[in-house]
Amino acid sequence: MTHPAPTPINEAARLRRVTDLGIGEGISDPVLEDVLDLVKTYFQVPITLISILEEQRQWFKASRGVSVNGTPREVSFCGYVILADDVLVIPDACLDERFRDNPLVTGSPHIRFYAGMPLITSDGLGLGTLCIIDTQPRPPLSQVEINALRRFASLVMHRIYGLRSSAFLDQRTGLFNHVKLEQDIVAKCDEPMQSLVSVDMMSPQMFNDVVKALGHKHSQNIMQVMLTELLGLLPARTAVYCLSETRFGFFIEGGHCSASSVLFSRISQRFKQPVICDGIPIQADIGIGAIELSYNQAGASDWLRILVSASDEARLKDKPWIWYEPGLGCAQQRAFMLLSALADALQSNDQLRLAYQPRFDMQTGEVLSVEALLRWTHPSLGSIGPSEFVPLAERASMIRSLSLWVIRKAVGQAASWHRIGHSLKISVNVSAEDMESTHFTDVLLSLLAESGLPPHFLELEFTESALCHSPDSVREQLNRLRAVGIDISIDDFGTGYSNWTYLRQLPATAVKVDRSLVANITRNESDLRLVETLIDLGRHLGYRIVAEGVETLDTLEVLRRTGCHEVQGYYMARPMEVKDIEVWRLHYQIKVPHLG
Repeated sequence: MTHPAPTPINEAARLRRVTDLGIGEGISDPVLEDVLDLVKTYFQVPITLISILEEQRQWFKASRGVSVNGTPREVSFCGYVILADDVLVIPDACLDERFRDNPLVTGSPHIRFYAGMPLITSDGLGLGTLCIIDTQPRPPLSQVEINALRRFASLVMHRIYGLRSSAFLDQRTGLFNHVKLEQDIVAKCDEPMQSLVSVDMMSPQMFNDVVKALGHKHSQNIMQVMLTELLGLLPARTAVYCLSETRFGFFIEGGHCSASSVLFSRISQRFKQPVICDGIPIQADIGIGAIELSYNQAGASDWLRILVSASDEARLKDKPWIWYEPGLGCAQQRAFMLLSALADALQSNDQLRLAYQPRFDMQTGEVLSVEALLRWTHPSLGSIGPSEFVPLAERASMIRSLSLWVIRKAVGQAASWHRIGHSLKISVNVSAEDMESTHFTDVLLSLLAESGLPPHFLELEFTESALCHSPDSVREQLNRLRAVGIDISIDDFGTGYSNWTYLRQLPATAVKVDRSLVANITRNESDLRLVETLIDLGRHLGYRIVAEGVETLDTLEVLRRTGCHEVQGYYMARPMEVKDIEVWRLHYQIKVPHLG
């Protein structure tokens, strides 16, 4: 008859510590295996084990001489060892009433001699044992042997703590890491009214800008200063987790309550002021997200995903903090799905395509150019608008790949038209990221050389916001492109940077007055005066003026009177596929020879 060991009085705390240290069933550790080899050689025994006692089983974290990785707890010798704080020696298990009927004695591995030293934490919790086993009876251990086994057990504990540090601690900050957080989430779900909070100090783009400007070491110092400030705002003894270079997490009790609002407000208000690092003031750009833990949610990795979604949403919506709501998770899941699908679409031949919207000369009605507009038809999701997937691509650093795909298709189409005698310019939108390095320009110039397309049949449009990122780099690349004859257009004119001194230094040939300004010029006197002023300024700067978003005849007539050079919009023509625009162009020339 088997005699299971009594349950320790500190069992709940002991099991929590086993979980905290992450030393249950899992991948073996080569250092612990080496320790067992030393133990086996020193004591000349056939079996050595490092056994960790969990609620229902004992797991062998490392073993020599057995082929299994654990046994039921009720038959373990280890259960008796952890009841004391010193070695347990059994010279002959067949003579010990606790073990003589034990299946590990009567059957494989036929234990006769056993000596186990408890693996005890600094606060007195027994995790398991380091044990030596023989299939033959042996005399009790000498004091020298007991001391040796105790030293070997000490080595095992040092290694367990070392593994815990490498597995659960962020080496840069000394905080718990996301692996530890995922584990703690499971435990916290069993406690009432627990919430998880994420504070992100900077957006990825902002952090990259800081790294570029000040270097990675200084950027890490900045994060350490911000972390210190955050720790000073949290309740004493709050466990803080490092989730990324800029993001930190912690638990709070309660959900949507005044206490959490007070805490979040305190954090938000503090980081509205710059932090000082090495004498340099740095402005944070924080996002605070929070989520209530409950039983009916998904796994720990999903908790982290939706927590990050909430803090990102707070920054995007310029709110001090956001509590997670189910709809937010759906939106983030769709965003993640679209990004994954977009990467596949770039490699596919039948998902991405270009549509083309004509631009017209205000005086002659001639189609001077077309704007290339990216379209995406997903095989199962259907049509996905650029207003949804382009911002996602920008945030995920996929915009450069997308821009290169567009420019290759646009140059190819323009070259095809040129070869059959159609003198039609194609205008292509580019992003700030495209202009921050030489790569996009190098690829474009190479495409022009390969295709034989004269550069003046291509125009690049960039928004004024592109000037905010790297103005010197943008200007350098635009000068290279303009030098070979490519036209340059400033898109969304009047809604962005609007630094007239800087704009005059750019080699732009045209500006596009944004549709948001054009839409109400027939009904709103202020909008009309603004558009008239912008067109007048643009003309004085020597730009060709293009108005987009023209949807009515009245709007067209007003723009004619203001001196606008070109127009684009649904009133004249919608975006069309290649085959459709070629047919449309023929009919347009017959039916509407000019706009005047």
